[in-house]
Amino acid sequence: MKTGLVLIGACLALACAGASPEKRGASPAPQTRLRALREAGAPSRVVLITIAGLESSDYLGPAGFALGPAGYALGSAGFAVGSADAASASADASVRMPVLGRLAAEGVTGLRAWPPAPGSTYASHATLVTGLRPDRHGIVADEALDPAGQRALPYHDSRLLKATTLWDAALGRGVLAFGWPTTVGARVELLVPDVEPDPSAGTWLGQLRTRSTPQLVSDLEAIAREQLEATPKDAVGTKRTLSSWPTVGERDAAFVELGCRVAASERNPSLWLIRLVEPAAVVAAHGQGSHEHALALARADARIGRLVDCLGAAERLVDTAIVVVGDVAHRPVHTEIAPNTALVRENLIGRDPRSKTGVRSWLALTRSHGRSAYLFAKDAESAVAARRVLDAEAARSGAFEVVPAAELAAGGADPQAWFGLAARPGYGFGNALMGPLLRPSEVRSAAGGLPSREAGDGAVGFVAWGRGVREQIRVPELALVDVAPTIARLLGLRLDEKLDGRPQIGLLRASQPLPPPGPKRLGVGTDGDVERTLREMGGGRELGSD
Repeated sequence: MKTGLVLIGACLALACAGASPEKRGASPAPQTRLRALREAGAPSRVVLITIAGLESSDYLGPAGFALGPAGYALGSAGFAVGSADAASASADASVRMPVLGRLAAEGVTGLRAWPPAPGSTYASHATLVTGLRPDRHGIVADEALDPAGQRALPYHDSRLLKATTLWDAALGRGVLAFGWPTTVGARVELLVPDVEPDPSAGTWLGQLRTRSTPQLVSDLEAIAREQLEATPKDAVGTKRTLSSWPTVGERDAAFVELGCRVAASERNPSLWLIRLVEPAAVVAAHGQGSHEHALALARADARIGRLVDCLGAAERLVDTAIVVVGDVAHRPVHTEIAPNTALVRENLIGRDPRSKTGVRSWLALTRSHGRSAYLFAKDAESAVAARRVLDAEAARSGAFEVVPAAELAAGGADPQAWFGLAARPGYGFGNALMGPLLRPSEVRSAAGGLPSREAGDGAVGFVAWGRGVREQIRVPELALVDVAPTIARLLGLRLDEKLDGRPQIGLLRASQPLPPPGPKRLGVGTDGDVERTLREMGGGRELGSD
């Protein structure tokens, strides 16, 4: 159940906040905000930002009001929390994210937005840009297993999407995507895909060079130099170089700075997709309710303020709609469950310590999403045997419950799973093959819950603001599958004909007519051959197997 926690400690020790006040553009005047909200017409651009693990309680006051905290020093427009000191102060204020709180107070507040099943990063982001559930868009988890269970391949490649995305629909109108999952190879003009820094593969910039828009890589190099000059040493005093850049916070700040440079340029993309990840990394390391998590949320809030300032300084705020949404819901975890250990004892999994996952062969295998897991099997007999074993372990441990295949199917989960597992509160799943079934968790929170088993406790936050968005609307609940159809109405984009989500018409003041149907997108969507695409990537899960 390990997550990417590399360099988090360095990020917390260093100033991973937004740009300093002198680097920010002038805050937009209050009348500029009012024009964005009240002038007629649809927006020229929609900026969709995901903040990892964002919930409505992060930007609403203790009583549920969407207001900036009393006495808190906001910019002239009520936005911009520009410095590390201001971000730190906001962590102890009555509203942890005052910039986002002000956007919510003026625009639309979604109190509960439901992720798909499972609530995993890649599945949620694919749902956000397609309006489909995982079983239809094809991104059913964060990783795909190869047929031997020996390698886990992240869903980086855009060819694995079996649906029309917002960026496909906006082709020719300009698209920006920074850190958005499943965008490697996507038809996006301004692209920095979701590539995790891997020191063993060289610098992060080197990994991006052949996958990103060249000018953006040049801009990132300049941003890296600035950030390294600002924080030349890490938490233990070691001199930093490009091989240690960026931390998770620096990466988020770099994406926002790239967005500011685009706003100030002649480029004018109609669709912006930006993913901010630092809060999730911090909450996994330190837990919900921790001071570190509050500071990470404040820094994410500062970055939103920075981007709003830049749009205002470039005179592009008045015709912009901004949507900020969480991707997955994190919940506290103290104990890890390793169901594969029981399958090893029953000879349903053969071990091989030399392989990356430790699997030599398997008849039945579980794969963790955090607070849930799927069971894959070679055949029905193996699935029945695994069900018998895991039913017994669930009853004995009291740590999890088995989820029938029919329930998974109803939620749009991976159709290749024979059944699922749902952790009880405080528990999460891992993929270990050896040791006890239960062991202390290495992380303090986990996502990946199944909405059908969350008991109303797995929702994320949603805020919409700006041109074409109504004022002061509170939405009791919606689903992430509704976001893409709603943005499509704002921009006049055509997605697939039969969507699982619906446009939330009651949130909008304006919408554009949809263009007539056109040809299908290139890639997997033309024939649905995910197996072929995985083979081209060098391995993957065959249809009909795990």
